[in-house]
Formats: sequence, C-alpha cells, structure tokens
Amino acid sequence: MRTMLTISALCLVVGTADAQDSARIIAERVGRYQIVSNATDTFLLDTATGFVWVLKQHTDFNKDPLAWEPMFLLNKPSDTTPLLSEYGLKPKR
Repeated sequence: MRTMLTISALCLVVGTADAQDSARIIAERVGRYQIVSNATDTFLLDTATGFVWVLKQHTDFNKDPLAWEPMFLLNKPSDTTPLLSEYGLKPKR
C-alpha cells in the first residue's frame, strides 16, 4: 500500500512539473515576434534571437508582392568585413 501511494505521489509531481514547463514554454513564445514600423519601413523582430527582417515590395514581379527580407546587422566590429568587401570605402574628401 505504501509503495502504491509513493508511486502515485511521484506521478503527480512529475505530471505537474511537465505541465508547468509546457506553460512556461508557451508563455515565452507569445510575443516573440514583434512588428515595428516607422514612417518608411516595417520591421519584423525576433526578440529571442535578435534577427530582423524588413518588409520590401518587389516591383520586378507581377502584382508587386511584399516579402520579408533579412537585414544585415552590425553587432561587432568584425561584422563590417562583409560590407567592406561588398561595397568598399568611399574616397576621402
């Protein structure tokens, strides 16, 4: 009898902990993506990773569709290397 009671109590504790973890995960995902706009652009922000996309209209296609394009972010000085190789520096005046 004592063993059955112990097993039942253990199952109850494990089941409750699992339900709490599920609720926590769902709560963390709500509001993860935020849409922010200013006068000219609309951005999609992933608050968990920091990735950002900008909403662009593609006029080269029929019906000018909108699509989210990833933005290149400069998070540290070494991130400028791809920009430098792609665009180069402006000449000094």
